[in-house]
Amino acid sequence: MLVKDFITKDIPVLKSFDTVEYGLGLMDDFKLKHLPLIEDGLYRCLVSEKELLSLSGSKSTVGEAVLFAPSVTESNHLLEALALVARYKLSFLPVILPSGEYVGGITSDGLLNAISDFTNAEAEGSIIMLEVLPLDYSLSDIARLVESNHSHIISMLSHTDKVTGRLLISIKIDLEDASPVIRSFERFNYTVLYYFMKKGMVDDLLEQRMSELMYYINM
Repeated sequence: MLVKDFITKDIPVLKSFDTVEYGLGLMDDFKLKHLPLIEDGLYRCLVSEKELLSLSGSKSTVGEAVLFAPSVTESNHLLEALALVARYKLSFLPVILPSGEYVGGITSDGLLNAISDFTNAEAEGSIIMLEVLPLDYSLSDIARLVESNHSHIISMLSHTDKVTGRLLISIKIDLEDASPVIRSFERFNYTVLYYFMKKGMVDDLLEQRMSELMYYINM
């Protein structure tokens, strides 16, 4: 999942002598809020719609804007590109060679599609979210519990809750009925925060939980 596999060359570039009006027109045509400024084939900076709008007069040139120059190279991982797009809220991220030569870029929409493929977002299956203490996290243990129920992990994402400091782990498995896996996690004292599967299967699991609760209440 390297950047080089997702580069588009269909996005127009700006020159320093282009007018603000021209730049804003291109952004409107391509539904982007950022376009690269190129001089002699080299990437100079990224022009934003906000900066162009702040310039007085439609005849002002793009080169007068206050600009910055985020970029990635072809050998960067896709997640590094995602981090820049998220940090600076970019609609377009330029891709350059080590020499500074501009080779194309990645749109935020293209990046979203790539991440969707990367995480198997459209694959059939179920999603389970676990909460664990960082010291208790063990990928091998989680995989073992999933595989003991004749299932496999097809993608996994994790992040740390800034409030609790606990690790939140989202697992996608290749079973449409995740109830056996959920029971295994709970049996081994994992906290299952959420799960997403077919509605009928969720209802069946909830009904069973309610029956178990009523059984203990009536004991």
